[in-house]
Amino acid sequence: MTNKIIDITDCNLCHVKFQGFDTLSVDELNSFKESHCKVIYQKGETIVKEGTRCTNIICIKKGYAKLYIKGLENKNIIIKILKEGDFIVSPGLFTDNRNHFSVSALTEMDTCLISVEAFTKAFRNNNLFAENILKLNHQITNDLYSQLINFSHKKMTGRVANTILYLSEVYDAKHFHTTLSRQDIADLSSVSKESLIRVLKDFKDSGIISIDGNHIAIKAPSTLHNISKVG
Repeated sequence: MTNKIIDITDCNLCHVKFQGFDTLSVDELNSFKESHCKVIYQKGETIVKEGTRCTNIICIKKGYAKLYIKGLENKNIIIKILKEGDFIVSPGLFTDNRNHFSVSALTEMDTCLISVEAFTKAFRNNNLFAENILKLNHQITNDLYSQLINFSHKKMTGRVANTILYLSEVYDAKHFHTTLSRQDIADLSSVSKESLIRVLKDFKDSGIISIDGNHIAIKAPSTLHNISKVG
């Protein structure tokens, strides 16, 4: 199913608060409004493709997406789960004008696409806004560093424990329903799908978590934290 473009709305009336947007002037907000459109993506649709040119800044108003890069043998490495209030700015916007990661929808997503021209103009003219955008990209870089540490220094159990704790932060709950597939969770943990299923079963049998389909409940958070730390 293709994505659906719907009418634009006033940025001043948006119910979602995006990092740094409160620093924009009335003229800058009007420029965003005039250049943007709302797009609904269906689950599984590609929103950003690694290697393509940067054409829009994408603000997530509703739904979840995965941000990932291609590793060896075309294996996906998921860096971050995006949700309401996040927006997507490629680090390549101010260098080679290329997207250096891919983003695809995990659920139906309500988004706003803002033109690169309006965004870069605000970035160059508004120091506070630029500072917030730099912080946002630094956060993505820090997430990448964290993943590198997890992959290089932790065993499978530690990686999976870290992923469960991370998802608990994403959904802001110890009991949560995730739309990530088992393969997605494996990619987020840098383990094979078979290894993930085995570790999840061990955690369940040990009473650390409970699993019912895509519903995960953390039963022993201190134990899970310890496994994530030393695993």
